[in-house]
Amino acid sequence: MLTAPKNKDSARPLFDAKDIVPFYFDECPKIFPVGGWYSWLSRVRRILRYPKYDGKYLRTRLAEEELLGDKRLDETLTNIVIPAFDIKKLEPVIFSSYEVKGQSSLNVKLSDICLATSAAPTVLPPHQFSSVDNETEFNLIDGGVAANNPVKHLS
Repeated sequence: MLTAPKNKDSARPLFDAKDIVPFYFDECPKIFPVGGWYSWLSRVRRILRYPKYDGKYLRTRLAEEELLGDKRLDETLTNIVIPAFDIKKLEPVIFSSYEVKGQSSLNVKLSDICLATSAAPTVLPPHQFSSVDNETEFNLIDGGVAANNPVKHLS
């Protein structure tokens, strides 16, 4: 979100670095709500079967036009490299704004990339989406499970 443009013709980022911390403090209680009346045992059972949070609020919030909306990887204000891991293909997927110019199937929405990299196992569910041309299907989780240093995976 620090490299997404504020609007279509802007050279300014959506957030300045000083603004991102207050954003997270405001949004985190909604993204990761504190448990209610569930007993400790039922929470443990749920974690073993499903992610702890459903991610619905995060998905809705990132898709809002005032945030990422339909902004795509090729619109970032600087080059970025973001790792994700495809749980169906069992391989890393590296989203690079530098390499996207030659691979239109990787020019996906920034909101989809954010949701994928937020999907840490046991915390948020995997994020499933298709490429712009609908030729590539992604089933992604946080890339840290396979590529903590994504630069090593660039060709």
